[in-house]
Amino acid sequence: MPTVERRVVRLVKGEWKALTIGLLCTVGVAGVEFAIAKLIQYFVDLATHKDLAGLDRLMAVVFLVAACRYFLTSGQLYYMVLAGQNMSRKLRQQIFRHMQHLPLSFFQSKQSGALQSTITIDVNLVENSTKLARDLISEPVKVIGGLIYIFVLNWRLASVALLAMPFMLYVIIRRGRKIRRITQDLQDRYGSFVSVLEEALRGIRIIKAFGMEKYEIARFEEQNNAAFRTSMHVQKKIASIKPLVELLGTVGIAAVLWIGGRDVARGAMSGGELMGFLYVVHMMVTAASGVGQMNATRSQVLAAAERIYREVLDVVSDLTDKPDAPPLPPLVGHIEFRNVTFRYPDGTEALSDVSFTIQPGESIAVVGESGAGKSTMADLLLRFYDPIAGQVLIDGFDLRDVTQGSIRNQIGVVPQTTLLFSGSIRENIRYGKPDATEEEIDAAVSAAHLTRFVERREDGLDSALGGRADGLSGGEGQRVAIARALIRKPAILLLDEATSALDSVSERSVQEAVEENKNQRTVVLIAHRLSTAARADRVLVFHRGRLVEQGTHTELLALDGEYTRLYRAYSHGIVDMAVS
Repeated sequence: MPTVERRVVRLVKGEWKALTIGLLCTVGVAGVEFAIAKLIQYFVDLATHKDLAGLDRLMAVVFLVAACRYFLTSGQLYYMVLAGQNMSRKLRQQIFRHMQHLPLSFFQSKQSGALQSTITIDVNLVENSTKLARDLISEPVKVIGGLIYIFVLNWRLASVALLAMPFMLYVIIRRGRKIRRITQDLQDRYGSFVSVLEEALRGIRIIKAFGMEKYEIARFEEQNNAAFRTSMHVQKKIASIKPLVELLGTVGIAAVLWIGGRDVARGAMSGGELMGFLYVVHMMVTAASGVGQMNATRSQVLAAAERIYREVLDVVSDLTDKPDAPPLPPLVGHIEFRNVTFRYPDGTEALSDVSFTIQPGESIAVVGESGAGKSTMADLLLRFYDPIAGQVLIDGFDLRDVTQGSIRNQIGVVPQTTLLFSGSIRENIRYGKPDATEEEIDAAVSAAHLTRFVERREDGLDSALGGRADGLSGGEGQRVAIARALIRKPAILLLDEATSALDSVSERSVQEAVEENKNQRTVVLIAHRLSTAARADRVLVFHRGRLVEQGTHTELLALDGEYTRLYRAYSHGIVDMAVS
């Protein structure tokens, strides 16, 4: 695997066109600086000799040099920013694209705020690599060109000016290493900070309901202050480099003034030559301090890039399609779990030797206590995970032998928590089938019992929704989610506790929408409320990762087993706690 430095270089090289123009302008700007040094020399010498005509002629050259500097500096700034912004745009797209292909387990193990920090703050820091490319050209050109200039002008004085250079290099290298280590810690701090912020914004209703405002403020301030302290530690190291380098440079300039002043007094060099010499030395000192800043920036860039690759881009999905995997053909809806066992990465066993069969067109309710394995079964059916033993089959196809996309394209999912996207009702329904016609949208609206609701909205299907279904009741939001699932005409409809958070009226409306569609497809209901399970053709009862009972509602009650226990608890009003 290439080093982080090589990867960053590869990113920068991708913007070679804009960089080439920007770097050519950078070299031009450096060249203008030496022209200015020469102009200073001529101005002082002409003024010393009272050559007014020569001064007038020199002014025309000054205006020409100033114009060149203006155009070159403008070009440098624009094209370097263009390269940096374009690189950031591509890197964000690469990160987002890669995340979309990572398994569900990746997102369950990461804080969403940390991922947001990676795609924003870390990428912004990596963008500074284009400035590094500029400085890698600009500063060495100024230093090397300056060395040639001052040695040609006066080698003895140049030797005096260079006495401080070894000390400058020592400071730059030593401080740069420390900055990179601290910057890595800073990026982790920012990830935690953004996570706390994101959680507080997402959970504001709960925070207010429980009166936890002071607690959340304290939690936020703790993370904010920690990020501030680490940031200031970094800035302290960075801020110490440039002044220290300039201090050492000032000592060199003072020595040049002392010795050079004596040379001017003896007539060994002109006043103009000394002023030009000092201008170039000052330019070299500034460039050297820029190298110190450049090393600090390099440390920040590498720390951010290392985090991006470690946290996202180097993460390899453990759930991939086989190279020759065919798509799943149009489904009939036959489902079979054959001796399925599954453990999560932390070792928790969710399912143990589970076997059952669901016939096409059958409606199945899956019930059990929290942690019984219900949602894990649904995740395996969608191939969010692969079993560690056994097989999950649809229409006789082992899901590991076909493409993931072809599986999910034929399963309609209605989640427990309604998640709608910012946009109109129409756009949210069409999310299930982006190329859906208006007739298909209307059919989905009707099938989901949304018609009257849409008609009451001033803008109908074009009514805008927030990302969390703002303006909709729980039942209305779930019916939009059902329409989104039905519009793709799935062979299998999976409802993951879709009515658990609804009132009885809303639940009834959603259940009616499901009832009218269940004969057209296989329906799997992860049931929180046993009133939902009672309407299914058959019930699967899970307990501690095992399938312990199956049958109709009536048959299971007659067994007086696990299902009966759950049903009695539900009937006495405590099931919300027992099976949530």
